[in-house]
Amino acid sequence: MKKIFLPFVFSFLLLAGCNSGKELYREPAPLIELEIPDGRYRIKTGDTLTIAPQVSYDRDAVYSWSLNGIIVGTGKVYMFTASEPGMFVLTFQVIRQDITVKRDIRIEVLKRARPYIYLAVPVNGYSIASGSSLTLRPVIANGQNGVYLWTVNSEEVSRDSVFTFLATDTGVYRFQFTVTTEDGSDRTSFDVHVLEPSSGGDGPGDDEDPFPPSGKYFRPVQESSHPGWHMILEYTPAPGQFINELNIGGFNNEDTPAKAVLYAEKRLRQGSFVSLGAFGGYIVAGFDHSIVNDGDYNLKIEGNAHDNASEPGVVWVMQDSNGNGLPDDTWYELRGSEHGKEKTLQQYSVTYFRPREPESPVHWIDNLGATGTIDYLKPFHDQDTYYPAWIKADYYTLTGTRLESRNYLSEETGNWICPPYDWGYVDNNDQNLFRISDAITSKGEPIHLEFIDFIKVQTAVNGKSGWLGEISTEVTGISDYNMIK
Repeated sequence: MKKIFLPFVFSFLLLAGCNSGKELYREPAPLIELEIPDGRYRIKTGDTLTIAPQVSYDRDAVYSWSLNGIIVGTGKVYMFTASEPGMFVLTFQVIRQDITVKRDIRIEVLKRARPYIYLAVPVNGYSIASGSSLTLRPVIANGQNGVYLWTVNSEEVSRDSVFTFLATDTGVYRFQFTVTTEDGSDRTSFDVHVLEPSSGGDGPGDDEDPFPPSGKYFRPVQESSHPGWHMILEYTPAPGQFINELNIGGFNNEDTPAKAVLYAEKRLRQGSFVSLGAFGGYIVAGFDHSIVNDGDYNLKIEGNAHDNASEPGVVWVMQDSNGNGLPDDTWYELRGSEHGKEKTLQQYSVTYFRPREPESPVHWIDNLGATGTIDYLKPFHDQDTYYPAWIKADYYTLTGTRLESRNYLSEETGNWICPPYDWGYVDNNDQNLFRISDAITSKGEPIHLEFIDFIKVQTAVNGKSGWLGEISTEVTGISDYNMIK
């Protein structure tokens, strides 16, 4: 008869029968497998994501789903939805008596980006002559993989994003353009008036500059005259990151052109900068006297440029030829170093469109057909919109002289570089003096002005520098240099 080693048997029974009240598991830990192996999902607001993990070795297990530390489900399958964009982390746990295994699931919820159509339609629609054509080139936000449809008088005419209408017969035509994506659709409707060709038309010389001002309304310097600007007459910036901005920009909910002018005056009196926004944005200053052209430097206009951060602005001057005290005569550009170069464009125009949702980029189209955006940079400037709050129209167009954009990203430093231009521009380098004798006509020809009464500074580059945003001229001071030199 064999002897039984009782201590060994007793120990075995303890392990097999007790295990501290838990069943002894001889299978591996639970294994969680997801449809997307790395556990990273991406959906849009309002969508429902069904997550059904495949779990091995989960006999007698229970399950738990938690979001931000709060249990939100106890089934093996979980259905996730979110109404707001953001990054969400779900934790799925498989709980067995002997072990708990968990898996984090990251869900990026993107804002549903419905498409929007931007088109600069005149208030009463377009008017063209019969026998001519009209090319319609809408700017479409969030239109990727969209389906386009043009109809004229309810009949389909095109499924391209750009449509050219050939006007053969006179009459009023009802146009409709629709864009549809998986996130929604947008539609715009307008009229096109086809008229009989005019027998008139622009005569020769209609685009010519008028004769040089006569100097009839010259205002000499008085004892009470001040070298600095006397009043700001207009402030119309392009959209930009400092526009409507409460902190660095210093705005205070200005919602009318008059309030915007008062804002600009207050800022300049404080010695603070006034941003002109992206291309074409401008400010107009008047003086309590006429500034004489003595052939030397006559104007001092200061910006906030520093090394390799040029944001050039073109200077324009005007003489009060009709003597009404308003800047409604002829503007003459002061030529700078880029005048006459191939990539310098005169009469360049950009149309900016009001965003249809807050915290959105501003879309634009230029008169060459190019499109782009003034980017919304929420981490740095989080006002609702960069579109000037006092401009009530859904779009506006700015026209001026455009310089070649020279900014680039330095591979050595990782910084954006905006090298300065040689001379003749505001907020460009340490040069801040200008000559009335550099005035030119719209044809680029020199013109002699005995004196001027108004100065306009206008952003001259259409460009942006990555995370730094758009290139925008800033002005900090405007003076009659004759009185201080």
